[in-house]
Amino acid sequence: MARKISTPPLPAPDPPIGVQHPGLGALKLEIDRYSSVSDQVHGVLRKAIVDVRLAPNERISENSICKQFSVSRTPVRAAIQRLAEEGLVDVSPQRGSFVAPLRLDGLRDSHFVRRSLELALLRETAPIWTPDMGQVMRAIIADQERMVAAQDPDGFFLEDERFHQALVGYSGRQGVWSAIQAAKIPLMRFHRYWAHKNRLQDVLSEHRMVIDALDQGDAEAAEQAMALHLDMVFVIFDRMTDEQQAGLPFDVPSREPE
Repeated sequence: MARKISTPPLPAPDPPIGVQHPGLGALKLEIDRYSSVSDQVHGVLRKAIVDVRLAPNERISENSICKQFSVSRTPVRAAIQRLAEEGLVDVSPQRGSFVAPLRLDGLRDSHFVRRSLELALLRETAPIWTPDMGQVMRAIIADQERMVAAQDPDGFFLEDERFHQALVGYSGRQGVWSAIQAAKIPLMRFHRYWAHKNRLQDVLSEHRMVIDALDQGDAEAAEQAMALHLDMVFVIFDRMTDEQQAGLPFDVPSREPE
């Protein structure tokens, strides 16, 4: 059942700076003959889908991929199968293969796993926090700020990844990061569609709130700030007008009448 909107709708934003759809023809892959060809094809296609360089619902043709990357059909088919298992590609025997649309249920599941893990690890990090850790994190935020000024969404999201990975690493549980990465793929795709400059500035402020609280030794405030930051994806989504939601490549259930 869809939740009712309890907050005012978002104003019409400037176009997101994080969305480009150059398509399959723009992808490049220099094959390393000493590594798995299937792994390499999978990696390039996966990154293109997550970075929305391949648009949701875009056709993924085995023949086109083979021609584009000069590889045989077998590794391409294996790569597409892996993408389907990851929920990034929909495969239909009658219609072919297509980049999967964003799915609200998948977004909620992704958020639940990521939120649970990152907050649990933050609770373990807070008691062992040091000023040196704070300095490292503030340097990452400064790098993010430079990416916003340069309107470089790829750089921004790389630094965002580095911010969260560093926090996870300080807990001493670096092995959990791979689980978080896998869980948050739907979130990463959504963030690309709402990567407006104002939102990226808000992310910087939210990151600073987390680090400020940790530097002040306030574990509860740090957890609240992180929860606010991670939950913002649904604040944004629920504040969208129907027209704004319709502009997203989402399988969106109809809203309840208020």
